[in-house]
Amino acid sequence: MQWYSGPEGDQRIWYEAEDIEQIATEQLRRAELMPTLKDPVTDVERLIEVHLRAELDLYADLPDGVLGLTEFPARGAPKVSIDGALTEAQDTEGAATGVVGRWRATLAHEAAHIFLHRYLFDPEMAQLAGHSGFVNPNEGGLMRCLHRDISPVTAEWNAARRRPDWREVQANRAMAALLMPRRIFRRLALLEIREFGLGTPVAAQDTERIIATLAELLQVSKQAVGIRLASESLVARA
Repeated sequence: MQWYSGPEGDQRIWYEAEDIEQIATEQLRRAELMPTLKDPVTDVERLIEVHLRAELDLYADLPDGVLGLTEFPARGAPKVSIDGALTEAQDTEGAATGVVGRWRATLAHEAAHIFLHRYLFDPEMAQLAGHSGFVNPNEGGLMRCLHRDISPVTAEWNAARRRPDWREVQANRAMAALLMPRRIFRRLALLEIREFGLGTPVAAQDTERIIATLAELLQVSKQAVGIRLASESLVARA
């Protein structure tokens, strides 16, 4: 990680994409929550509450369009709030994989803010991370994540779209790494591809069933699986 100043003089942290992948993987290892082939679903609630030691409110009354919110007090544990309507929707019997995936993505996204961005609000952690000129060390901070902010990250951003918040881009990269750790994801994907009698890269006409199967197994969205498969060169490029 590297510190730098944004266009308005704000303090920012630069992570390479591979750094984020490794950081997220290390968090899972240290928490002893690394998924396996037999149990490939990451326990994100436990990651937040036990490993990251944050308060977690799954039934928060958040403003419209806000799926998750992480509060960093000047001193003390972070607090993660998840939209109560989203939690209730995924709690419903027979909830669609997409709904469950959205809920789990929101949890993982907020977890990522804690281990990637707490340095921005905690002066002691900032100094440990090599930043001596910390700004506003006693204010704490708030990360409010909208529906549009929590989504898988593609290799290239569409220049016609609004420029996304740098912190949300980083949190989304870590979210994918938490929910689909590279090593277990590749092994699981290759097993399913072979089960279908296919080779790699999977042809375009066969990708949908692979994506649907992996999304169900990992409890993530189809979009997230599709992007992860493409980034690992397991499916043919469009």
